[in-house]
Amino acid sequence: MADGHLITREIGIDAAHRIPFHASKCCNLHGHRYRIAATCSGPLFDAGEQEGMVLDFGFLKAEMMEQIDAACDHGMMIWIDDPWIRSFLALPESPQGVATLEQYRAEMRETGQKLIMGPFGKTLLMTTVPTAENLARHWFNLLAPRVKARSGNQATLLRIDVWETPNCVATYTAPQVNGGSV
Repeated sequence: MADGHLITREIGIDAAHRIPFHASKCCNLHGHRYRIAATCSGPLFDAGEQEGMVLDFGFLKAEMMEQIDAACDHGMMIWIDDPWIRSFLALPESPQGVATLEQYRAEMRETGQKLIMGPFGKTLLMTTVPTAENLARHWFNLLAPRVKARSGNQATLLRIDVWETPNCVATYTAPQVNGGSV
């Protein structure tokens, strides 16, 4: 962690999800008021519009809104292999329905997600079950390169915290490489 400086920006989204094989009420489609915090570290800029900053909070907010809010807020986050996926997407039990799912899977390989307008509205298809833990890792992987790019490789995304409820938070931290942060 360079210079010991950390910044954290939070956003909130309202979204539905389900945990298909969970042995509780979480196996039902339900919603949460998610709170997401991104924490970055890096040296302070010594000149320019970000002088004295690790990263402009406005830049971090813009990336979080583009990568998280735009795809998820007031939408549904569903695992592509959810047993109910055909119902959620109104896909027929036919070769055409199978082909559509395979096309979606192929399109998801790079980012782990695909945003569609399904019969229930905005639907984010994901390659993992949308638990708070998986969401934290997924959003970390989307934001980390954007933070690097926005800061000219000075700032590093250290962690993403995802509050599913006011009392329950999942955290994903930057992987360690050779004894240090990425």
